[in-house]
Amino acid sequence: MLVRYWMTESPIVALEKTSLYDALNLMLRHDIRRLPVLSSQNRLCGIVTLSDLYPYVHPVKLRGELPAPDAELLRQHTVSEAMTRELVTCGPNTALEDVGVLLREKKIGALPVLKDDQLVGIITDCDVLEALCGIARAGDNNVRICFSVPAGERQNIIYDVVELCKRHRLDLQTVLVHPLKGSKRCLVMIRVEGPRMDDFLKALWDIHYQVLIVSDGTDRGRARR
Repeated sequence: MLVRYWMTESPIVALEKTSLYDALNLMLRHDIRRLPVLSSQNRLCGIVTLSDLYPYVHPVKLRGELPAPDAELLRQHTVSEAMTRELVTCGPNTALEDVGVLLREKKIGALPVLKDDQLVGIITDCDVLEALCGIARAGDNNVRICFSVPAGERQNIIYDVVELCKRHRLDLQTVLVHPLKGSKRCLVMIRVEGPRMDDFLKALWDIHYQVLIVSDGTDRGRARR
C-alpha cells in the first residue's frame, strides 16, 4: 500500500505570518487538528497543531466560542511562533507500513507528503488505521477467516491457501501473516468469497490449520470448533 492512495491531497495550509486565531478557525472550520505551514517561497517550513495553541489558550476554551481576551491574544501571535520546525516527512510512494512505524517511533499524528520538495498531501494516523481496517474488514460478500499455524510451516501458508481456494473455487482477496509474540505459531488472516465456505474451513482443519474466527461482516466474529 502506498501513501498516495490514502493521503489527503492539497491539504489546508497556513502561512508563517498567519495569526494563531486564523489558524484555529481554519482547523475548526475544516474539522482538522493540524496545518502544514508554508513559507513565503511556498516551501514547507513547519506544522502547527491544535495542541500548539494550548500554551496560549486553555484547551477547554478552544471547544466553544472563544472569549474575546483569548481571541485577541491569538491574533497577536503568528503560526511561526508556535509551529514545529523539525519535520518528519514522506513521499507519495512511501509504503504505508513505513509511515505507521514513523508515526509510532516519533510519537506524532501525521506526516506531510512531499514530491520534489513541494507539499502534495498529508497522511495521518487515522488514514493508516482506515487503510488497515479496509484490508482486514469483511464486506457484504466476503468472509474474514483468522487461523494460526506453526511458525515452521510459515513458508507453506500462501501456497496452501491459494491451492485450497483454487480447489474450492473461492476468490482470495487478502492474505496477512504475522508471527505471534511469545509463541511458536503465526496468525493468518484471509478474506475469501465464494459458496463453498464450509468445505474450505474443513480443509483448513484437515491440514492442521487452527481456525480461530470466521466473520462475514454481519456479526462480531465466531469461533469454529
